[in-house]
Amino acid sequence: METNQKIAFGGGCHWCTEAVYQSLKGVEVVEQGFVASKGEESFFSEAVIVHYDPKSIALKDLILIHLYTHKSTSDHSMRNKYRSAI
Repeated sequence: METNQKIAFGGGCHWCTEAVYQSLKGVEVVEQGFVASKGEESFFSEAVIVHYDPKSIALKDLILIHLYTHKSTSDHSMRNKYRSAI
């Protein structure tokens, strides 16, 4: 029996990105939080934590939505805070 899963997506302001995921069938809860990279260049990024039902929406689709709804290469003053991350 599969249970609900969760994944964090960083790429912009919490409030700006949570509405994208809240509207999707199969997404149960969207929380605001942070996700961190590992290694020498480790930084935290503002993120949304998406709790979803894998029977209703595929992880692949959630990742594609993340990639299509933010610009990971943008160069702006908040770049460290709004880093692209999964």
